Amino acid sequence: MKKIVFTTYAKIIAWLLSILGVANSCDKFTPEVQVEYGVPSADFIVRGKVVDARSQKPIKDIRIIRKARYTSAGDTVKTNANGEYELRFTEFPGIDHKIFAEDLDGLNNGGIYAPDSLVVNSSQMKKIKKGDGKWFEGPFEKNDAHFKLSHGVVAEYGVPSTTYKK
Repeated sequence: MKKIVFTTYAKIIAWLLSILGVANSCDKFTPEVQVEYGVPSADFIVRGKVVDARSQKPIKDIRIIRKARYTSAGDTVKTNANGEYELRFTEFPGIDHKIFAEDLDGLNNGGIYAPDSLVVNSSQMKKIKKGDGKWFEGPFEKNDAHFKLSHGVVAEYGVPSTTYKK
């Protein structure tokens, strides 16, 4: 009799522990970015506009890339019809962020634009809310990360970037 009761309790405990383990491992219950204990983090919002350097007209469908310094992940967005973009990411506070602008569609947006980059210094970013007082420093933003792209010929693999006169 003791063996049957012990086996039944063991099965119930194993079942409860497995359900508890599955529930704690799902992202459904913890949708926010989780960082390791003792690692400070902050949310960043970088907004800007991409315009043609000569005409000052907005350029749509320009790829904006933020390459992460400490992880292999990066963030990529495209500009809208007004040439505006918004990048949102979570990263270590106090580091600078390198942002790249790159024309992907060639002549479809009015010309071929040469790529450009800029560095958003952490000291230029404005803190918009307080953190939790622990490891989360709070959200920071920069609203004037603008690009002025110039027309240019970008060399592709196997295509010479200059034309020679005979």
